[in-house]
Amino acid sequence: MHEFSICQNLVEAILDAIKTMQPRPKRLLSAHVVAGRMRQIVPQFLESAYEALIQDTPAAGSKLNIIEAPIKAKCLVCGQVSEITPPSFACQGCQSQSLDTISGMELYLDHLEVEVENETGN
Repeated sequence: MHEFSICQNLVEAILDAIKTMQPRPKRLLSAHVVAGRMRQIVPQFLESAYEALIQDTPAAGSKLNIIEAPIKAKCLVCGQVSEITPPSFACQGCQSQSLDTISGMELYLDHLEVEVENETGN
């Protein structure tokens, strides 16, 4: 279950981001993470790890939203760029397996949704 170690780094990044936000957020509502399909992340495992790791932190009670990034590759034979659907790693145009992967390995914190206090302090 590599999701737990991945989530530890995500939670650290989230907590660091919360600390530096101005104005300081009242609470974190959700964290949005982009994960490429080649990372083979099981969303339920990542969400469970997130829930466990945010307890007793400023992120407690927030939700993790996982945005899956597709695998895209450029064919080295015909030049077509297409989305690749495992288990077939072949060009959709010419069926060549000579591909240059363009995306699918991403893993990053995309954005946070926070609740901020209004000007009256509420």
